[in-house]
Amino acid sequence: MPTLLIVDDEADIRQLLRLYLTNEGYEIIEAENGEEALATLATRPVDAMLLDVMMPVRDGFSTVQAARAAGHTLPVLMLTAKREDMDKIQGLTFGADDYIGKPFNPLEVVARVKALLRRVSQYHVPTTASAVQVGPFTLKEDERVIFKYDVPLALTRREFDCLALFLNHPRRVFSADDLYERVWQEEALGSASNAVMVLIHKLRDKIEDVPKEPRHLQTVWGVGYKVEP
Repeated sequence: MPTLLIVDDEADIRQLLRLYLTNEGYEIIEAENGEEALATLATRPVDAMLLDVMMPVRDGFSTVQAARAAGHTLPVLMLTAKREDMDKIQGLTFGADDYIGKPFNPLEVVARVKALLRRVSQYHVPTTASAVQVGPFTLKEDERVIFKYDVPLALTRREFDCLALFLNHPRRVFSADDLYERVWQEEALGSASNAVMVLIHKLRDKIEDVPKEPRHLQTVWGVGYKVEP
């Protein structure tokens, strides 16, 4: 049964989430702040994290950023009273997978957790596909790893899925909405194009020699994005 890490400085919220999520059969671990959460991730296997933004010691934004930098690829659902689009984009930029505002319906939280875990299980279905070579990049989908000049790239789950999509279809142009629906596996609504733009920016930082002058991950103005060998 999946293990969930609930990170919130409010005990009442942790207790509410524990009640609903344990009723669904999940094992629950709790942390009061980001430092406790990172210590837990370093010592125990966790399948998904529910992470508050406004916390003492270390806030949610810096916590998810540190978790991704440490190589943790588990899905992260951010819980916060912040509702502005820029706050949502900031959370996605740092590596969150989904975002829900407070006050929330606990049943919606349960549904979103199930959706995140379902996507993870789909992403990790083993395949027998051989390696795909595109320019300096080598994609090994069965191992969920992408190399550039034989050096593995440190990618988040969404970064991997997006780059793998491009490498499986070199030179094909994908619109922002198409990328969002394929990578997030959700209908492209509202700020979908902003989320994709942030993801592309993060990918360029990791795969391009000069991110501001991308050689491989190119923008086709007014249409979308593509990868050139």
